[in-house]
Amino acid sequence: MRTHRVYCKSVSEPNERFEIDESQSHHLIKALRLKEGDVIEVFDGEGRFATCKIIEKSKKSIEAKRIGELKYNTPPKRLLVTIIPVIKRNNFNFMIQKLAEIGANKFIVYKPDYVDQSVAKKDITRMINKSLEILINVSKQCGNNFLPEVLESNSLEEAITMTDNTSEIYSFDTEATEYFNQEGLGENASITIITGPESGFSDKELKSIKMHNIKERYLGQNILRAETAPIYVSSLIKNHFGKIL
Repeated sequence: MRTHRVYCKSVSEPNERFEIDESQSHHLIKALRLKEGDVIEVFDGEGRFATCKIIEKSKKSIEAKRIGELKYNTPPKRLLVTIIPVIKRNNFNFMIQKLAEIGANKFIVYKPDYVDQSVAKKDITRMINKSLEILINVSKQCGNNFLPEVLESNSLEEAITMTDNTSEIYSFDTEATEYFNQEGLGENASITIITGPESGFSDKELKSIKMHNIKERYLGQNILRAETAPIYVSSLIKNHFGKIL
């Protein structure tokens, strides 16, 4: 039977006994109905993980103990960073989930100039906090011990300045004149992709893209939805990297 995975930063602390976060404990107790003595795998989101045993359980909390060596995964050399817009909540959550499953390492979420009016007055920080729960669940399911980073930005210009200088940056727009070919990606560079909302980039955003000398590409004849475009591009890039995760 598959060992259940749990996210808890305390697993990598010096003390081999630790308390699992309340939300994670609730899932283990109520959904999985685990009991004292059951074995779980716990990861800290920064590459460290260990086999642990539940040693004490109450109605709301679980205390675990490391029974195996604390191991560490080497971070990926090539990162995939996605600069994505705030869109309708359900679509946004779907986009975050699928990008994480594919293996995106970092999300920079920006508020586009042409923001959908249904989310214009929403609390973006709250939406992003909800996405962290999604990322934890995806990491548990996919066996990824590195929790993707999520950053919030007030504009596309600000989001671009938050990228790593060592990354190749591509933006995707139906008005671009050059087709995206993943075979043209650098052999060792990390990749950052920028996609826009349903209404596309504003003139101001396009000016920012050009000012930063970002490579502009289109994806073909079909116009993709705001949540579909980054998923499609990320799949191509991760496949080019040689693996999904």
